[in-house]
Amino acid sequence: MKKFFVCSDIHGRLAFLKSILLKQQGLDGIIIAGDLELESYKITDLVYDLFPGGCSICMVAGNCDRYSPSASLLAEDETFKLSEKHTLLLTHGHRYHVPRTDLLSYKAEETGADVVIFGHTHCPHRSEENGILFLNPGAIRNGQYLILTIDDDENIQAEFY
Repeated sequence: MKKFFVCSDIHGRLAFLKSILLKQQGLDGIIIAGDLELESYKITDLVYDLFPGGCSICMVAGNCDRYSPSASLLAEDETFKLSEKHTLLLTHGHRYHVPRTDLLSYKAEETGADVVIFGHTHCPHRSEENGILFLNPGAIRNGQYLILTIDDDENIQAEFY
């Protein structure tokens, strides 16, 4: 089984993110859908400190990240394999007019993604259309995040907090 911590819209609240991550165990990865509003290396350092045994991290830039030099260097979209069967498109979503999912759907099809994680709206969201799962964890600054698990049979579960 694989387990991922998913959040978005940190907006500079690193201490709050740390307090939530301290409660997490057995993570395979951390996925952040933009609007860090702090230097990306501060998040990377935090993850390395909290998970010395290893934990992958992937984050993208959001519309508020152009003011942080290292965060502004992050890609706006990332596509990668979550598991053998599932491919993830990670984006902040502001360029795709979220919460609408039509443009995200086109991008997912273009990249071969069957899971799309986005932020920007600060509202948790889950929907599925045309075989694509769309997830927005909400805003971590409001205490919202999700845990994404993929079991050995490649079934995906998204639990919102």
